[in-house]
Amino acid sequence: MNHTLGKSERLHARDFRCAKWTGSGRSPHFLLFKSAHDRSIARFGVVVSRKIKGAVKRNRIKRLVREFIRLHKHLFQGAADYSVRVTRMPSGLTREAVRMELATLASRAFNG
Repeated sequence: MNHTLGKSERLHARDFRCAKWTGSGRSPHFLLFKSAHDRSIARFGVVVSRKIKGAVKRNRIKRLVREFIRLHKHLFQGAADYSVRVTRMPSGLTREAVRMELATLASRAFNG
């Protein structure tokens, strides 16, 4: 299994504006959105609001979310665009806490 997140698998600013997003799931700290497209691969993006104060904190949570996506691409089904929006900063900002919450979110969103 390929554990990379290449350029073709990343969403860019223009992709966010053009996509028709539908909500797929919600957890205490994250929202998951999905947008169908006609490409053959899944693409991912992470959005963190400036309401979360401190660039260091925003960048840290983005890195943790991208790391989760990179290692768990198999949880996201089909060729679609996926956006993870961070709504609140998790109090215990650890890789394991983020992994558990996002894994639960992805499994609930795609398995009913």
